[in-house]
Parts: sequence; C-alpha cells; structure tokens
Amino acid sequence: MKNFITLIILGFAMAQVVSAQQEVELTNLRDINTEHLEFSPIPWGDGIVFTSSKSNRFLKCPADNAGEYTDLFYAKRNEDGSFTDKQALKGKVNGKYNDGAATFNTLGNKMIFTRNNLNGRNEYDVIDLKLYTADLEDGQWVNVQELPFNSDEWSTCHPTLSSDGTLLLFASNRPGSVGGSMDIWGSRLVDGQWTEPFNLGPEVNTDSTEIFPYLDSEGNLFFSSKGHGGAGGLDIFVATADDNGNWSFAGGIGEPFNTAADDVNFVSINDGTEGYWASSGGPESQGLDDIYYFKRTPQPIEAVVVVIDEITGERLGSATVNVETTGFDDVLSNLYAKGIEPLNLTTDTEGSTKFAVLPKAKYNILAEKEGYEPATRTPTTAELTENPEYIIPLRKKVYLAKLTGIVADANTKARIPLANIKLRDKTTGEVIELIGNGNGEFTREINCDHEYEVMASKEGYDDSEWLPVAFDVNQCKEKGEVSVTIYLNRKIIVYFRPIFFDFDKYYIRKPDATATLDTIAQIMKQYPSLKVNLIGNCDARGRTEYNDVLGDNRAKSSKRYLVSKGISADRITTNSLGERKPINECGDNVYCTETKHQANRRVDVIPVEYNEPGVEFRTMDVKVFASGEEPEQ
Repeated sequence: MKNFITLIILGFAMAQVVSAQQEVELTNLRDINTEHLEFSPIPWGDGIVFTSSKSNRFLKCPADNAGEYTDLFYAKRNEDGSFTDKQALKGKVNGKYNDGAATFNTLGNKMIFTRNNLNGRNEYDVIDLKLYTADLEDGQWVNVQELPFNSDEWSTCHPTLSSDGTLLLFASNRPGSVGGSMDIWGSRLVDGQWTEPFNLGPEVNTDSTEIFPYLDSEGNLFFSSKGHGGAGGLDIFVATADDNGNWSFAGGIGEPFNTAADDVNFVSINDGTEGYWASSGGPESQGLDDIYYFKRTPQPIEAVVVVIDEITGERLGSATVNVETTGFDDVLSNLYAKGIEPLNLTTDTEGSTKFAVLPKAKYNILAEKEGYEPATRTPTTAELTENPEYIIPLRKKVYLAKLTGIVADANTKARIPLANIKLRDKTTGEVIELIGNGNGEFTREINCDHEYEVMASKEGYDDSEWLPVAFDVNQCKEKGEVSVTIYLNRKIIVYFRPIFFDFDKYYIRKPDATATLDTIAQIMKQYPSLKVNLIGNCDARGRTEYNDVLGDNRAKSSKRYLVSKGISADRITTNSLGERKPINECGDNVYCTETKHQANRRVDVIPVEYNEPGVEFRTMDVKVFASGEEPEQ
C-alpha cells in the first residue's frame, strides 16, 4: 500500500479568484479559522462540524510534531453569518490520535468519522485510518463502533452519507483500487448491515488520487482528484449516478474553486447556491488551511434579439421568439439550474425583444413570423451578448405551385404540340425556356409570391407577346396549382415565284413573267413595309462575264416593271449571280434540255425587310416550282 502521507492531502493553496459575472462570493470564516489548520467542514445542527490541527494536515500518525493531531470541532452559525461557540466535540471522540473528516445522518444523531487505527501500525510502520460510528446522547458522542469493512492493512477514510442514509461513500486504498492509489468506494446499508464495499469505477476513479467525497441532497458526488486533469494539483470534480447506481463523470466545477493549488472539501448546499470550502491560499487567509463560506448568485445579463428579413434587412415586428435554456458551460449550473421556464416573446415594431440570460448558459431560440420560414439558433450567453443586438434573419416562406400551360391555335382552339415557351420570373429576372409536349402542354414549378409572364412560339405561327401569368396569390398558396393558356395566330405565308426569261433576253415576256410581276406588285402594295431584292440568274451558255451583265439586266428590267406599277424604287434592290448558281447540273459544256436551261434563266424575289404582323414572306424554291407542286401556305 502507498504511504498514507502521499495519499490523504488535506492542506492546499488557492489564489483569490472571482468569476467574470461576479456570481461567486467567498467569505473567510475568521470566527473559526486560526493560524493553524481548519478544514473538512460539514453542516450539522445550527452550524458546522470541522477538523482542526496545529500542523498535521495529512492525518499522519505518528505525527511529525509530537501530539499535534486533528480533532473535531463545532461552531454555531448566527443569523448574520458569523460563527460563535467554537468547541471540541464531546464524548468518546477526539482521542489520542487523529479524529476528523466526519459525516452525519439527516437527524444529526449519528456520526461516521475518520480515526487512526487503534490496533497499531501496518507493514509500512504507519497507523492507517478507519471509519467509526458514534451516537449522540445528551450532548455526548458515545457508542463508538468500528465499521465492518475496515482493515489494519489499508486506510478507509473521508466518509459521506446520502440524504437517506443508505449509501456511504469514502476514500480507500484497499485492494481493487486503481493502481493501488486512493479511490472512492461505496457501501450500502441493507437490513441494518453495511455491504461489502464496491469501487465506483473508471468514471470516478483513476490511477491517481481520488479523495474527500461529498454527496449533496440530490445525490451529486463532489470529490477531489489528481487524475481528471484540471487547473493543477487536486481539483474538484462531480459525478452523477443513474437509477441503477452507475456513475457518470460530469466534469470539473471550474473557477473560482479549482485553481493551480490543491482544492478539496467542497460542500454544496441549497442547490449549490451556498456552501463551504477549505483553502490554504484563499482571501484573507489566517495562516494555513482556512474554511470559507461561498455564496453563488448568478447575475442575469440583458440580451436583445432582433428578427430581420434575410433579403431586405427589414426589422420584423410581431415575430414570435421562443427561448429555451438547454444547458450551461459550467458543471454547477448544469447540476442545479433546473425548472427554468421557456420564454414566449414577441418582437416590437422595431423587430426586437429583450430578456435576461444567465452566465455561461446555452439556449435554443426559435423565431417565427407569418409568411416566413422559422429559424432556430443555439447561441451561448457569450454569443447573445457579444454585440448590442443578436440578429436572427428569417427567409420568406416559399409557397410553390405547379404551373400548367396550354398552347393553342387562336382560331381553331386546337392544341399546338412542341411549341417553344419562355417563362420569365419578373421578381428575379430569370428566364426559363421550355418545350411543350405532344399534347400542347407544359408544366413548371413557380413561386406564389413572384410575378411571372410567358410567351410561346411555333413555326408557322406568330410569336405571342409576353403575357402575364395571372393568379390569386392566396389560392396559389392554398391549392398549389396555377394554369395559363397561350393562343397563337397562324401566319399567312406568302411565296414569291421566280420570274422567267427567254434565252439571251431580259425583256419581260408575256404572259407568265408579266403575270408574276403583277402579282408581286399587288403583294407589295398590300404590305407596304415589304422590301425585296431581285437577283438575276442565267443558264451556263455564253461567257461568264456576259451572263453577269445579262443577269443584272434581267433584275433591273423586273424592277422597272414593278416601279411602273406604282412600287417605290427604294423598296427594291437588284443583284446578279449570272451563271454562278445553277439549280441543276447544267454547267459549262454540259448538255441539258431546254427545260433544264429554262430553270436557270430567272429572277428570284428575296424578301429582305418587312413588318407585317401575321404574315411571313418566302422565296419559292425553283425546284418545287419546276415540279409543279404548290408550297404549303
């Protein structure tokens, strides 16, 4: 077994520390403390029982200084917080060696305390510690009895009882302790007998030192350890048990209780709002280890939450803000801050709401407003108060609907398949191109809060104008369906037939050429915006240069004829391709029939400019004309 000197550390140092929110106040109990050692406070009666010694902070036996052993004392606490009537406990306690580190049942008439083994030294020449019980009778502690699981070969010390008196926890380096060090052990009172001790397991115990357990009224276990990390030396940690008695590590209790020095003897009462603590380096230290009273009062901080429109930045009034406290960043608050009611708030006309937040808290905030998607945030107190306002942007709720469109003939109302559709979102400017199906329909998902317009086109029809997609916003949101029908007017297609000429001639022959030109003149009078280009062509017989001139003369003859019929000359241009663009195989030195040569002796009428709604002008394909077929109108 380890030498108990290295295991039972009752003395320590602590620098004065005050939390950032000024929530912990430490008071040195100068009415009790002396220049010597005062430690292990435990509430009892109207005050506290504590351990005191001149120098023996390790309950070492034999003591380094002869006769300097620990004893148990009591001091009454007055209404003003002062302590008086400090006196040693009476009866069969405070004997020859060390008596200290006690715990009491809820009635205060039974005590379990730590005392040196009265049966002698162990194999390391050290008198180990044991646990004893004593009963209070007429102001005297009597009937001192050793607990059954003590041993002359290891130490059992630092008892703490549960509020119902059925669970006893203590420190011991008995076999089964991790690494042979001091661990926290437990025993249960069953039918009036204490059970065989059990180790609290790896959630509590490490291969280093765990000592000074304390069970508060809710069964939370506070203990000191060197094996769980922390600020340095012995620090104070917490573990909690489930209904099956399985312990879970909850963490260190943090500043100002855990410091770079050794921190022990933490006693939490009244849901952690007050308690006791011992330190050799706390405020106004009287000398060695002193006992302190602490008062823990979290100071609320004002937080301002502002709800805005995510896109416009507009501050949104009448938004609901639900605030739920989900936990804390410090262990003590997580243990004791229970039953905090959620807040149901509403933003004012400036989009803001104010509420008090607790130090080191964590929150879940749900912001909602009609017409917007709800937003959830999980800020800490630090994040809520980092800036003057905590901003929660809300995105406008997206109500989507199915747009079903039909493209139909304006006259026959027959559906037009495979039409080209453009759908423009006027709110965003986005243009989406679609193609109708074989039944003349198209579909697209739209936003009920946006404005849309649509147009359609199809070969053989006039393009529609941009038409508004009209719908009632509320019905769109409710039903999720919108419909639109686009009617297209079929185009009038006007074909210009070629003007044919005799071999090596450019006069306007009768009757076919004059009849064709008369028809062209009639069309140009009917559609005054129409402008044409007349292109002269020749067969391949003759020189190329000659045919260039001949083709030009044929085009100009046709123009003169049209002008003579009242068509303005500035609506007609002329060109010549000569023999360069035959429509068949009749090139130079190729024998062809007269019919084939005739197909190349012509003037083509090319529409170049017009603005006649519902009308399209095209040049007739000479091959189609030569075949005798009429093009589709």
